[in-house]
Amino acid sequence: LLQTPPSIRQVFVEAGLAYGDDEETVRFWDALSARARGVRDEVHSEIGRRGERMTLQYERIRTGVEPKWIALESSSDGYDVLSRVSMSDMRRMTIEVKASERGTGFASFHLTRNEWETALTSIAHQFHLWALNSSGPQLAVLTVDQMKVHVPGDAGTGLWETLKVPFSAFSECFLDFP
Repeated sequence: LLQTPPSIRQVFVEAGLAYGDDEETVRFWDALSARARGVRDEVHSEIGRRGERMTLQYERIRTGVEPKWIALESSSDGYDVLSRVSMSDMRRMTIEVKASERGTGFASFHLTRNEWETALTSIAHQFHLWALNSSGPQLAVLTVDQMKVHVPGDAGTGLWETLKVPFSAFSECFLDFP
């Protein structure tokens, strides 16, 4: 608000939105902030949802069982889909889904510390990378060990929170999805 021209700042002051931290004021600023980020975040969210839907379809085919779409209920669980190891192995398997409309040579994804720690503590875990390009979707199914070489370690008092990994690091893993 300090960077705002005086006439616009005055509107927010008079509307009671300049300095309040009550629930209604916070909700207003959150909505405004979401709109400012809106178009870009909305597009990324939709691409992510498409990847999650593709994983649900893939898992139905692979296991013969309906997987659970965890990301619809919460984004804090550290994974997007709950499935099972195989048709014959009913142990639960967590799946983190990343998707991009860019080609595998240009796409990248962000992995959070929470997502990584979930992968490490899950009985079985996979990462599904979806390249949703015009030539048809491609999927790379990755293990924790395949991802591990790209995850930094903490050093000194520093802790990593998020990392960016290019899809191209796994280019040999992508297969066409019918």
